[in-house]
Amino acid sequence: MTIPVIILKPKEDKRISLGHLWVFSNEIAKIDGKPEIGDVVEIRSSRNEKLGFAFYNPKTLIAARIFSKEFVYPDKNFFTIRIQTALALREQFFGSAFYRLVYGESDFLPGLIIDRFDNLFSVQIFSAAMESRRETIFEAIKDLFSPTAIYERNESGTRELEGLPQTKSIVFGDEHSVDYDEEGVVFRINPFRGQKTGFYFDQRLNRIFSRRFGAHAKVLDLFSNEGGFALNLALAGADHVVAVDSSELAMKNLESNSKLNGFDNVEGQTTDAHAFLENAAASGEVFDVVVCDPPSFTRNKKGVTTAKAGYRRLHESLFRVLKPGGTLLTASCSHHIFRETFEEVIAGAAQRSGRTLQLLHRAGASLDHPVLPAMPETEYLKFNAYRAF
Repeated sequence: MTIPVIILKPKEDKRISLGHLWVFSNEIAKIDGKPEIGDVVEIRSSRNEKLGFAFYNPKTLIAARIFSKEFVYPDKNFFTIRIQTALALREQFFGSAFYRLVYGESDFLPGLIIDRFDNLFSVQIFSAAMESRRETIFEAIKDLFSPTAIYERNESGTRELEGLPQTKSIVFGDEHSVDYDEEGVVFRINPFRGQKTGFYFDQRLNRIFSRRFGAHAKVLDLFSNEGGFALNLALAGADHVVAVDSSELAMKNLESNSKLNGFDNVEGQTTDAHAFLENAAASGEVFDVVVCDPPSFTRNKKGVTTAKAGYRRLHESLFRVLKPGGTLLTASCSHHIFRETFEEVIAGAAQRSGRTLQLLHRAGASLDHPVLPAMPETEYLKFNAYRAF
């Protein structure tokens, strides 16, 4: 079998040599062979040094996604071994089978996300190469886990960059819910109906951390989704928790999960978070703890300036409803807003609001979202805890 070879332009190999896994189309000098979309190609430097093997897509800016230093054929055995390796890592960290099982490039399966909910699996595919091997991936999951169901949640706009349609389907089994116990808080999850792959495992440790601030507190949880932080703070003994989200389904699920846990101190409000903040500030309402976990403010570098302004305005509004000495738990999932930028924006908003901050804690995503140090794209979530005077 002849493997097509991509030769990089001079000096374009440094990032790859350090461990980055993407080759951009403007870094390619020439291609020996005629690879098609999804084919395996070999990556070499301008000096003909072997750098690895990748999946190819000539129609995207990310022209090649490296998956191995040495050649390995991406058949079912390949996927089985890679998933088993990812599984072994998660089993070191978690006592129950609820986690992000495969985190794309970080688990050397570029363009593939698999979330595990016990024996139910939710799969999201971002690359044409993985799309062409989807049946092989599903077969590997079936062989390894004997699942009750596999859902395909391919509704991300990122797929359009790879020339793929947005789809949602039940690949195997039927639609049903499962109960996930997050160290004392039970979430009834339907991964086929929730956002993205069905649940946000990335904030797991941050939700548990937030309990430190819950006792006897009046809490506001903005962009609450189904109440991940709200329910953890309710368990911690908050006097009252207000969870705000614009999704009626999310607030319905929050109400159901509150009842499931026997919480009577959680109030859901289906409304826009910005409108809620404006009304709360106008009425003089303040909270001991404010949690803010909004969706991404930008998907690309071009939107960074606008995103920074949006984060600044949002945090100025947060400080208007956070009592002096209160706790702010705030997050950003915008990869292009780096941590130092995020913290500068918060500091600027505090200064403009006449507030003084103590930074108590910095964190990122949970342990089932490992980071490749040479690939900053794998580190997206920033989570900070502040006290604001």
